[in-house]
Amino acid sequence: MKSRAIIFCAGMGVVLALASLTQAGVLAVYGGPSYDAATGNGYMGGAATGINDSGVAVGYASIYANGAKKGYTTDCYRAVRWDSSGSMEMDCIFQGGAYDPQDDPFMQTQAYAINNAGTAVGYSNYIPGGDLRGSRPTSWDAAGNVTQLGDLGTANDYGDTHAAALAINASGTAVGWASKYQYDDETGLDYRGSRAARWDASGTVTELGSIEYGTDSDGYGESQALAVNASGVAVGWAEKFTPSGSESKGNRAVRWNADGTAMELDDLGLSSDEHTTLASALAVNNAGTAVGKSLKYDGGEYKGWRAVRWDASGTAATELGNLGTTASGVTQGQAVAINAAGTAVGQMEKYDIAHNDKGTRAVRWDAAGTDATELGILGTDGNGWTDAAAEAINTAGIAVGWANEYLAGSLVGTRAVYWGSNGVAVDLNTLIDPNSGWTLEKATAVSDTGWIAGIGLYDPDGAGGADAYERLFSLQIPEPASMVLLALGGLALLKRRHG
Repeated sequence: MKSRAIIFCAGMGVVLALASLTQAGVLAVYGGPSYDAATGNGYMGGAATGINDSGVAVGYASIYANGAKKGYTTDCYRAVRWDSSGSMEMDCIFQGGAYDPQDDPFMQTQAYAINNAGTAVGYSNYIPGGDLRGSRPTSWDAAGNVTQLGDLGTANDYGDTHAAALAINASGTAVGWASKYQYDDETGLDYRGSRAARWDASGTVTELGSIEYGTDSDGYGESQALAVNASGVAVGWAEKFTPSGSESKGNRAVRWNADGTAMELDDLGLSSDEHTTLASALAVNNAGTAVGKSLKYDGGEYKGWRAVRWDASGTAATELGNLGTTASGVTQGQAVAINAAGTAVGQMEKYDIAHNDKGTRAVRWDAAGTDATELGILGTDGNGWTDAAAEAINTAGIAVGWANEYLAGSLVGTRAVYWGSNGVAVDLNTLIDPNSGWTLEKATAVSDTGWIAGIGLYDPDGAGGADAYERLFSLQIPEPASMVLLALGGLALLKRRHG
């Protein structure tokens, strides 16, 4: 086998394309909790939700015992953490005593984010004495200690309620949502909906502010904070009602200032019939620029989901560019992440000049404009169809996600990829040992130091009898200036294998 050429690209810094570095096998893959086919015990599936600059990753995975999922539902997960030194299931909320809820079939935990101090946040079911009492917002410190965060009231004397922390910043401020219960003199204890919430580093909860007409006539309303920046500015969505509170008008994108004040962000029009819409801010950078999605209506006519940016200085919605539409002007897409420079990534449906659908593509939008840059793919079928999506981006502009791989027009599978500033799709599988047992399928998180986390298929014995199973992974790609050494190392391995 002949070594393939390595192409060097120049631009804003030195970027190595790496697309031809097949079977270089120079990057180590670190697995999340594993599954033992012999005993039927361990972990499979789930999602990698975050990774920090030290390479500590978090997420959740299904837990198995004796070959069967351990839980009362088919999607019962446990929060997990892993890095280059090993992996672990993170503890649930434990109240002491002889009863251990960690083994309870009703126990479920999930971790959604981690900061550079190693603090992770998510939720844990609360099962005192074996009785399920809902879910509680949860944090886990770097040493693995679990802490129950504050809630916004309980439904009864038994303590039933639900809440989850979804994001955390460098100082330990977390945001998410919590069920709100409020006592009414006439009706007693009433459920007022799930409300956007913020927790300080000590776990104290604060209900974030409501937008105008953010509740119905009975005081019920729904909202969630999905992301938070270093200053404590949070973004997400909130339900909006008519002034009388008699009718919901859909969900609106929201920014909450550091003091908790809510600011409704603009959308891309209302429907002609119900005068409703849906919008949500999904990410925010430290400058306060937010990105997300909004339904678009043109003269009341539905045009699909569009990627949107909201600048920190106001509420105006800037529609980001797309990759074509149907003949009637409909398309679908969203911006899911934004870095410090204001570069956003996400995905958009692609249509050709004749309005034929060509699948979903990963997209980048630069801060200076609105044009959509289609990121590279790993082939298409005979009709030019494929799917790809960008899931995250770091400060260096490295985006990660996934793309379907095609060979001679036939689908091979889904592959985890990253894109540098040149937009070339680099299949992460070309950078690892082909005999490692791994097929990396989706990359979902990336740190500023190049650590990437995701999910793939892992075959523990290669061509042996054990089947491959879905397992969480992490690896680190070098800084752009180190790509040359990576390439040379790959060529050396190729020479030893095939020389």
